Amino acid sequence: MRSFLLLFMLLLANCGLKTNLIVYDDSAPEPELVKVSSLVDGDMLSLNLDMQGGVGAVLYQIDRAEVVPDCQCINKWLRFYESSASTQRSGLKRHIKLRQSEITYAFRVRAVDSLGRKSAWSKVFKARAK
Repeated sequence: MRSFLLLFMLLLANCGLKTNLIVYDDSAPEPELVKVSSLVDGDMLSLNLDMQGGVGAVLYQIDRAEVVPDCQCINKWLRFYESSASTQRSGLKRHIKLRQSEITYAFRVRAVDSLGRKSAWSKVFKARAK
């Protein structure tokens, strides 16, 4: 009986999630994409981004999907690129090589701050190598 009680107490002591406290500052504005522009030149897609808000370093994520030619619908989104965290929020540039001219790709972008808060996805834009 005594060993059963000891086992029960050990199991009870190990229940629950034991992590350090996470400090969350909701007084700072969430990250936001202010400007996203794209330009296709031959087989190169050039993105220009401006962000604002967020706490600490901010990064951006780019998702890509193929566009189905028959219905012009977007296939499954996949993470294409994630920048390294930086305090720079304006004048960000990314060049993407469009490898196959017969495929149209759809792209979307969002910002993430150091607290893990994410902005809304940008408007979806499509690109195809010329």
